[in-house]
Amino acid sequence: MPEKPRDYEAELRALMDALAESVVEATDEEIISEMREGGEDPAAAAEGVRAVLRHAVKAYEQRHLREAQEAYEKRVDAIRRRTFSLPTAPESRRKLLAVVMTRKPDLRSALVTLQHRDFKEWTDTDIQNCLEQLGALGVLAEFEGSLSDEQ
Repeated sequence: MPEKPRDYEAELRALMDALAESVVEATDEEIISEMREGGEDPAAAAEGVRAVLRHAVKAYEQRHLREAQEAYEKRVDAIRRRTFSLPTAPESRRKLLAVVMTRKPDLRSALVTLQHRDFKEWTDTDIQNCLEQLGALGVLAEFEGSLSDEQ
């Protein structure tokens, strides 16, 4: 009858359990004495353990912060990759902004002050910048193709 193969993992677990048990049963003085005999500084070793534990606690406490940072970076990346096209003619861009503000009046109060309420004082650059920001935020997606340079 063939012999059963050795279970090296079980042997290693048994050895580790025995080592752990010997440490649990040892007194503080015995452990400190063994460390000094091995050329280690007990105070330095204790500080090293404290540093590892502090790092582990800090990493655990900041896990939500890291998750939020990753989610934020994914959203920013999605905004940056979002594509949109604006009319090339300044007057068409002005019309597009007027359409957006008419269909989405909640944006008007967020973007436009009373002195600029009719966009008459806005330069072509102001309008283009505003449309680019709205495009980056995805607001212009529903208006895609609603105005072209021909209109």
